Amino acid sequence: MIAAAIPAYNEEATIGSVVLKARKHVDEVIVIDDGSADATSEVARLAGAKVIRHENNLGKGAALKAAFDWASKANADVLVTLDADGQHNADEIPSLVRPIFAGEADVAIGSRFLDSESSAPRYRKLGQDILTGATNIGGGLEIRDTQSGFRAFSKKVFKSFSFRERGMGIESEMLMNLAKGGFTILELPISCRYDVEKPSKKNPISHGISVILSIVRYVGMNRPLTFFGIPGFISLLIGIYFGLKVVNIFYATSQFAIGTALLMTLFVIGGTFSMFAGLILYVISSMIKEKLE
Repeated sequence: MIAAAIPAYNEEATIGSVVLKARKHVDEVIVIDDGSADATSEVARLAGAKVIRHENNLGKGAALKAAFDWASKANADVLVTLDADGQHNADEIPSLVRPIFAGEADVAIGSRFLDSESSAPRYRKLGQDILTGATNIGGGLEIRDTQSGFRAFSKKVFKSFSFRERGMGIESEMLMNLAKGGFTILELPISCRYDVEKPSKKNPISHGISVILSIVRYVGMNRPLTFFGIPGFISLLIGIYFGLKVVNIFYATSQFAIGTALLMTLFVIGGTFSMFAGLILYVISSMIKEKLE
């Protein structure tokens, strides 16, 4: 069975057409109404979708968690996720699903930037590049469009997501979960409409901060030695460098360079604390993993 999951928040104007298009290519359409104050649920049901409704707005991460929980219980073979605002073309679902059934990928991502003729506004492309770079560094990935919500997932990955991130950082968190699990990710070009997005709905600054914070949390917990240890070691080396300068200045002029000495102290103490923090977090995370296993 192929199912499509559509997280939605106040999308009564577009949800009906998105559901109708998706129904042509899947066996079941699920709309997760994340606390909408309008008629999103009613329109989705009239269009033929099953609706999971949250009484309050819990965020996209919570909506996707509900979708994957449903897909697991329904024993779906593939779950496709797409946005409710009409940006994604549901007629491209077969292109994303095909490599899953062919065994070429565990997850297929609809990428807006594989095509050099992408019509994305420059400010959007710049912001996406920054978030994509951060996600790729955090997860050791090489994905061109890490923030795309148009994706197809094989059933084998349904249980691989932690869903700690409830907001817009969920797209990055899911990719880093997949990378950790060693799953195969394939990107395919898709079209995207930018004239349908509501400017008031997605604040690019808060969106960016949410994604960056989720990446920092993930890397800090899963790779603490890398996240804290390497910067700490570099800071310690810088501190030693300033310490040598203090010694050289004293021997050359018989004067104590207070400013340089303060920098030395700052970098040495900061680096030492960072290295110990990484080591302690590594031990804690290892103990937690052992207990979970």
